[in-house]
Amino acid sequence: MRVTVLMAERCSATSVSAAMEFLECANVLQRLATGAEPFEVQSASIDGGPVSCTGGLRLTPQKALAEIEETDLIIVPGFMFNILTVLPELEPVYAWLRHHHGRNSYIASMCTGTFVTAQAGLLEGKRATTHWIFSEQFARRFPRVRLQAERTVTDDGLLLCSAGSTTGSDLLLHIIRRFASPQLAAECSKKLLVDSAERLQTPYMSDHFNKSHQDRDILKVQVWLEKHLAQPIDLEQVAERFALSQRNLIRRFKEATGLTPGQYLQNLRIDRAKHLLEGGQENFDRITEQVGYEDGSSFRRLFKQRVGISPGAYRSRFNSQRQAGAAPGPGAWPTGGAGR
Repeated sequence: MRVTVLMAERCSATSVSAAMEFLECANVLQRLATGAEPFEVQSASIDGGPVSCTGGLRLTPQKALAEIEETDLIIVPGFMFNILTVLPELEPVYAWLRHHHGRNSYIASMCTGTFVTAQAGLLEGKRATTHWIFSEQFARRFPRVRLQAERTVTDDGLLLCSAGSTTGSDLLLHIIRRFASPQLAAECSKKLLVDSAERLQTPYMSDHFNKSHQDRDILKVQVWLEKHLAQPIDLEQVAERFALSQRNLIRRFKEATGLTPGQYLQNLRIDRAKHLLEGGQENFDRITEQVGYEDGSSFRRLFKQRVGISPGAYRSRFNSQRQAGAAPGPGAWPTGGAGR
């Protein structure tokens, strides 16, 4: 399979090097087993010249885009936090992607590289994912793309995408699995010490609590909710407190934040629970009380539904004390206990 790895100014050097090294690993392992190599890899930039990547690294491609007459798969790198400023500079890339897509080439977009493929007009009506930090901006900019921000990898025919940062390894293993073999992908996973199990981006997401609007009354409501989320909150009473009708409160709150007051409060409580799980060892039933819920079992189910993993699994993955090897504090649940 002929693979072209795209390089462009301010792209992620990690995306480029990971793509080339994963496919090289697949080639080496397959060559040792059968004497054949499944991937013929080349790199290209717009004009064939070196590019400066994020972090200051300079990469030198093998070819210019115009020199790539035939390719079966194009890998578009991520652009870290530069993506929105870079897009206007990539017009030659869009035309090149459309040309090869029209010749049935596969296009695999890593991280914010999904913006590039969408800007080329190739993702309309297609499933896609990108880094969760940029998911709202992506959805506003490309409303016809079927964004699945919780997914780490999407595969919609000729178009493949990965989510943020290290999920590029998920996409690369998927490419090896799909275009070479599942056995080879498994061997690459072992040799590169990369987990090949399917995962979601959801546990890494943080809710965005929009306060950049101009509605001062709603901003006051937001601040009040943050301070009182541990208490039982009645929406009618909140409306009275701020001299608003309940209907007017809901309408203005959604116009300002994009969420209803109930949705916003739920997000606040889940976000607070995540912080408590990350920084301490309290029992989850106690955490449930601290974020304004009475029933630990129902909140545990809600947490898993929204975050994608159980509270116990979240604590195991993100708790700073556990990562430092600290002994569990008083009230901490035992392995396999509450929160699992």
